[in-house]
Amino acid sequence: MTALIRERLKGLFSAASDVHPGLLLQRGFPKGDRMPSLADRKLDDDGAETKTHHIQKVCASRPDPYYNHAFSRWRKATEDASRFHAVELKLRNRMFTGLAGGGMVETGCAISHSYGMPCIPGSSVKGVVSAHARKRLDADGKGNDACDQLFGAGVTREHPAGISGLISFHDAWWVPGSAKRPFVQEVVTTHHIDYYGSDGAKPATDFDSPVPNAQVAVQGSFRFVMEGPSGWLPLAEKMLIAALSERGIGAKTRAGYGLFGAEPERPTTPGCPWVDEKVEELRREHKAPADDIVRGKPLAEAWKALQDADLKDRALADIRSRWEKKGWWESPPGRASRRAKAIYEAQ
Repeated sequence: MTALIRERLKGLFSAASDVHPGLLLQRGFPKGDRMPSLADRKLDDDGAETKTHHIQKVCASRPDPYYNHAFSRWRKATEDASRFHAVELKLRNRMFTGLAGGGMVETGCAISHSYGMPCIPGSSVKGVVSAHARKRLDADGKGNDACDQLFGAGVTREHPAGISGLISFHDAWWVPGSAKRPFVQEVVTTHHIDYYGSDGAKPATDFDSPVPNAQVAVQGSFRFVMEGPSGWLPLAEKMLIAALSERGIGAKTRAGYGLFGAEPERPTTPGCPWVDEKVEELRREHKAPADDIVRGKPLAEAWKALQDADLKDRALADIRSRWEKKGWWESPPGRASRRAKAIYEAQ
């Protein structure tokens, strides 16, 4: 067997505090010279990690500032309502996406190559929405002309060159802060390990013992972006929400995975990743609760020092909304808060 990790990199993988989850799944399994068995649920004799422990490490990953900034850039780049339409939907439970692409660890997840966070490929979103819409329209006897216009169609006698769809579905991005962690460990129980392991050569019986099999699932919300003529985008949004809330996306949808809420998520605050990052940085530096940092002078001074006017406006909107939610803006609690408010109002 070929080892997944080069000898010179094994120490770096084990010592790293922040590793790309996709690399961990595809190249980071420490026992790359053998395929981990479904029955292997304990540490090996030499103390190496098993598949379950390795997946727990993957699921401990959190979004870093690099991803938060990239998400903000993507959101800003798709704000033009004449071209784009975006909607954020929250998973009801959890989702399996890219499950078959796991390689050595026999489990996978669709992960952004550049940023290391879960995503849903736009081609998958388009396929699910198209299939759901066509099935509903066929059942209602209304035909599929609208679907052909929206999603495209193959070569027919009427259209020898096919039809190019009006709507483009971009990859769906995981929304920062929509869950404590984007990845979560799930367990799929294999009941007939000998049957599946031998490709059916050994018969499955009622006496086979179930074996828990660790998998990587996703939780939280995703931001779906559609691009096309503005007159068609509202209809595309309705089709998208209907498909994802009724049909779901990804693997094991019949078991309840991959189903989204029927109502779009409306952010309660004008979230700004810079504020989250700076609050966490100052909280560690001053060893103080997050609320004290939000209403304190150090955050106000950091905000004052920002040079990007657009970022400064978004950060202030976020900070003010947090103050108003706590009732601090009208009645700042304490001298430090009054000084912080004076900084915000002076700009």
